[in-house]
Amino acid sequence: MNNKFFCPLPWNHLMFRSNGNVQACCEGYKDPFKMSGTIAETANNSIMKKLRLELLDPDTVPSLCWKCENREKFQDRSVRKYSLESYWWWDEQTARQATNEDGSMDDFHLEYLDIRWSNLCNYRCRFCGLSSSNLWLKEESQRPGKIVGPEYNPKTGVAEFDMDWEDFKTHLPYVKKIKMAGGEPTIMPGTYQMLEELVNIGNTELSLSLITNGAVVKYGKYDLLELLSHFNKNTKAKGVIQISAEGMGQRHAWARSAKDDWHIVDANIKKYKEFVNSQGPNWSLIFHTGISWMNMYHLADMVEQYSEIDFNFNIVSDPATMSIQCFYKSELERASEFYSKRLAKAKGKVRRPLTIIKNAIDSAITVTKDDIDLDKFKKDQNWLDASRSQSFVEAYPEWSHLYE
Repeated sequence: MNNKFFCPLPWNHLMFRSNGNVQACCEGYKDPFKMSGTIAETANNSIMKKLRLELLDPDTVPSLCWKCENREKFQDRSVRKYSLESYWWWDEQTARQATNEDGSMDDFHLEYLDIRWSNLCNYRCRFCGLSSSNLWLKEESQRPGKIVGPEYNPKTGVAEFDMDWEDFKTHLPYVKKIKMAGGEPTIMPGTYQMLEELVNIGNTELSLSLITNGAVVKYGKYDLLELLSHFNKNTKAKGVIQISAEGMGQRHAWARSAKDDWHIVDANIKKYKEFVNSQGPNWSLIFHTGISWMNMYHLADMVEQYSEIDFNFNIVSDPATMSIQCFYKSELERASEFYSKRLAKAKGKVRRPLTIIKNAIDSAITVTKDDIDLDKFKKDQNWLDASRSQSFVEAYPEWSHLYE
């Protein structure tokens, strides 16, 4: 009997985070573990072995997989479903044959690599923290109850993954997909070192996913787009550049950068678009965007402003104070009506992303318990507003009535 929630990732993947943590996947951040010897040895630690056995046990949904389970309830998409399509050769039968009785594997190779070389970043996003941006150091050091761990440089806030480069290189010939995120991968030396090594060994026909805030296209001696031009010329492997953004202008500044730099991001989006067009069908450019209650109206403007670029949406579920799944039902119903009217006038490509947003809002209406902790949201964000000389109400005037 097969497991209805089977996922191939525990058999071909690990995620490496800047603070020294390793995860079974990007959604498994609540269950991290540490490197234990080589990459192959780390892939056979107790958490990974238990996860494999649970995914081979009929009708079991591992507790570690809660986020994919949640996403599939509300938008029918998840990292798990994407992985089933991407790594089709890892079906359940193949996984069983490769798995020992204790859940270990004798021959583990990274086929999908998700690596965050460091937490070096040029932004300090509201939904982020020190683990993904060194610029949070001062604020996390000052916030009540926050303790900065020893893995972070006390002066810069930078934490770097202490990867054994020689062991790491033995996996690069097997890699079929790489996800580069951060921090901000475009300002991490490890990003360029890895890409150059892949070019040197000739493994350039693989899927590359770059998630960037869009503020940087050149770093020191490196021209990112020139380096990426060596990849995916001759096969069906895909390269995708994902601009991580939830809003434009002042909303972008409040949520992401704490500085007025959307004009720089907008100019770089044009450069990325020119690059993608010059490389042919194997490269694409999309927005990687979270749907929260804060931006759910503004997203309609963003979709129409960038109608020639596709959107990949995720529902923000953590922190819960930003989630539409906890938000007030009356507000969600008002937003749903807003999108109904917007869709009635919409034409062409914008209909798809607008429909996805509306469907997400409608799904949230069915589950919300009106249990958002708005007092906690105000407390957290007002503290940051004071620290950064910003104002939530000025950035999002559509929510001023909640702050009365």
